[in-house]
Order: sequence, then structure tokens, then C-alpha cells
Amino acid sequence: MGIALLAASCRKGEDMRFFAPEAEFSAESYSVASDGAGVDVVVVFSRPAPMAFTLSVNVGGPLVEGVQYSVASRQVAVAEGDRQAVFHLDFVDDEIWDESSWVDVTIAPGTRYTVNPAGCSMTRVNVTKTLVLPVLNLEVVDGDLEMNPYCPETLRLRVVSTIAPKADLTVKLDAGEWVAGQDFLVNDGSAMTLTLPEGKTSAELTLDVVKKDVSGYDKQVTLAIEPEKGVYGAAPTPLTLHLSDPVVDFSPLWKTKAANNGTGYQIRQAIKKTDGSWDGNTTVDLGVSSDGSNYLRNFRNMYSHPSFSCMANASVSQLFRMNEFFPLYLYPNETAILDYGNDQNHREFSPADSLMRFVLDKGETGKGRIYLNAARTFKAYIGSYSAWQDKSTGELAWVVDSRAVNGNIDASQHAALTGSISVTLVKLEGRFDFTNTTEPVLVTAWFRSDSDKFMAADAEHQKDPAGTLGLVQEDGLWKVDYKLWPR
Repeated sequence: MGIALLAASCRKGEDMRFFAPEAEFSAESYSVASDGAGVDVVVVFSRPAPMAFTLSVNVGGPLVEGVQYSVASRQVAVAEGDRQAVFHLDFVDDEIWDESSWVDVTIAPGTRYTVNPAGCSMTRVNVTKTLVLPVLNLEVVDGDLEMNPYCPETLRLRVVSTIAPKADLTVKLDAGEWVAGQDFLVNDGSAMTLTLPEGKTSAELTLDVVKKDVSGYDKQVTLAIEPEKGVYGAAPTPLTLHLSDPVVDFSPLWKTKAANNGTGYQIRQAIKKTDGSWDGNTTVDLGVSSDGSNYLRNFRNMYSHPSFSCMANASVSQLFRMNEFFPLYLYPNETAILDYGNDQNHREFSPADSLMRFVLDKGETGKGRIYLNAARTFKAYIGSYSAWQDKSTGELAWVVDSRAVNGNIDASQHAALTGSISVTLVKLEGRFDFTNTTEPVLVTAWFRSDSDKFMAADAEHQKDPAGTLGLVQEDGLWKVDYKLWPR
């Protein structure tokens, strides 16, 4: 009895295990002409498929799928008992502009098959083409494809052909939604074409981006050659131009709010003297021109003077300290700059808005350059100092006048105001570095004025290049070096 049971327990049962076949390509490479019927890529199995499954592949390479070639499917249904699977690739001859290129096909991992680690898991399909038309490519000769549109640079580009044309060839350029003559210039003009001369395999062109003053601007523009069927082809390698004007973070300047609840922040401004030292005892109230702007604004900041019950200027809030350019129009001179306030520190020229344009250096977040968009003229009023301070009515004349016009001196008709003077900022160059805590902003400005007392040092109106602050003349203009830093 025991022997019978033992014999029954050793009887061989049915083997229910699944043995996944190993998959590999039948060849390490294939060769095909681009104008042919395509190619079948064959995957073979180490054993017949024990059950139905789906086999997948990945494709890649320099040719563009969906443009220069297509795959009927990246998945093939394998029936039970099959020993191979076939993937078909078709090529678009009119879109292929290289004499030799390729597509790599790789077997993707699966659950019902395995990839033979020692076998051919990737095959390369080599594609050849006999070129009979020139194929053109666009490349950079000189310049940077990264630029700030506020201070754009010239790009020198070159069109290169695989074949020298037998006659002059008109080449069309494409820049997507960008408009030539409006957004950029090609060879100083608005035509989107250039000529590749007969017998030449290359021609150069210049592309100048039209200046854009848009803080925060960020755009990518694709520059390419537009192919013309039957005439020439274009290699699918466009250039991408990145235009970026990042918004500057001015927060390192904003330390102390303007006095008297005024707008902006107090910034110290020093003038460099001829001995190299800095004279920096006055402030200016500055803030951003508008939300997200890369310009600064100078605020006049009128306030209700508690001692005189009238509107008065904030003390020393004027940009560039222009009062100091007229020592003969400052108290105690009888004819003086007049404005609302009890002393000379309240005398101001017209405030400045959108004057200094800040532009970040490439790759920087707190360093860059400062530009002047256009020359600007600033005005102040002059007249009799004694008449402006007259108190014969019981109150100071300027106080009565300020109440009458609510602090708007441009609306004043007071007899003490007998004229005006002006200063024009002609040129400005500067740098900013908000990682520098002692002199984050350095600016050189060039001024002129029609007044005979501008930079005058004595009663005979003699111009003294050394002057009180040590300023110098350059090309007929007065040059002043400033530094600005938060108070």
C-alpha cells in the first residue's frame, strides 16, 4: 500500500509556468533611400510566443518624427506561436535635406517578453538621399542669441548651401509672428529675403532687433529659412532668439521711507570732487516709476508744513542737486531760486520721472547698466529773495502764495517770481550693483544750461572748472559723477 502511494506522489504533473521569449532585432542596422518605400524593422524571438502579447519600440535620432518620417505604430500585436514582429517606417523625401541621416529604434521593456541583454536591442536605420537641389541652413556668424531688447545688438547670420546655385537664388526668411520693419530689420530693411549669388555656397546678412522699452519683456523668436519646393530646401535647424528684459529688484535701495509721510524712499546722493573725495550730504526721494517698471521716479513730496499751515516742499528731495550748480542764485544773493519752504534746502527744480533706465547684465539679478532714454530739461523759478520772505502783511509772502495755489508754484502769479532758469541733462551713463552696500549706484551725467550763471563762481560770472564741488567740462558740457545709496 505504501509503495502505491509513493508511486502516485512522484507522478509528473502539468508544467503551468510561462516562459517569456527574449526579443532582439534581426540586424544591427538597415539602409534605406529616403525616396523609397520605407523599411521593415524585424524583431525576432528566442522561442515561439506562448501566448498573444503586444511588443513596443522607441524611436529617436536627428530626423523629426511626424515631419521627416513616420512609424505606422510603435506597438505590434504578436499572436501565439509567432517567431517575429515587424515595425514599418516611412520617410518623407521632400522634408529630408541631409545626404545621410538616421533613426534609432530600441525595443521597449515589456511584461510578456524580455530584452536579450547580450543581443541586439537597438538597431539604426541609415537613411541616404541624393541631393539635386540646394539645401540651406542658417547659422550665427557673430552676436548673441540672448539679448535685452532695450539695448539690442546686431546679429550677423550666414546662409549656407549644400550646392552652389547656377543662378542667383532668392532666399526667404521666416520669423514666425515677428514683423520685419516693425520688430527687426534684415540688412537695414524690411524685406524678408536675401540673395545667394550664383556659384556661391554662402551669403551673410545682418539682423537688428528694433529697440523695445518694455520692463519684464520675455519672448523667444524662431528664425528660420522658408523652403521653396522645387527650388531649394531648408535644414530643420532654426535659430532661437531669446529677448529678455527682466524686472529689476530695487528693494536693496529702499531702507528709509521719505520724510513727512511722503512717497518713495530717502536716497543719499554724493558728487565726486576733483580730489577724488565724495561730497554727499543731501538726499533725494526716489521710488519706482510704476509697478514692475525698470525706471525710477523722483518725488517732489509736498507736505503740510506744521509751522506755516501751508504746502511746502520736502527738504533736499531733488535729484542731481541742481541748485548747487547756481551758487550765485542761492541765499544770501538777492536774486535767488524761489520755491515753497523756509530755507534754501526747500528750493527745487522740476522733479524727474522715468529718467534713469536700469538694465540687468546677462545672467545677473542685481547688477547692470543705467541709461538715459532722451535728454531732459529741468526748470526752477528765480526772483527777489527779500520779496519772497516779506512779512509786511503779517505772514511770509511765500506762505500766503502757497495757500493761494495749494503749493503748485507753476500756477503762481506772485510778483517776487521774475523769471526761470533751466538745466538740461544731455547724457548719462551708469552702473548699479545692489550687492555693494556703500555705492550701489554710480552715474556720470553731462549737463548744460542757457543761464549765464550756470556754474558761475563769482559776480563776474566767471566759469571756474574747479568750482566749489570740483566739476569739470567735457565737450562743452559739465560732467558730474554721482553715487547713490540708501539712507
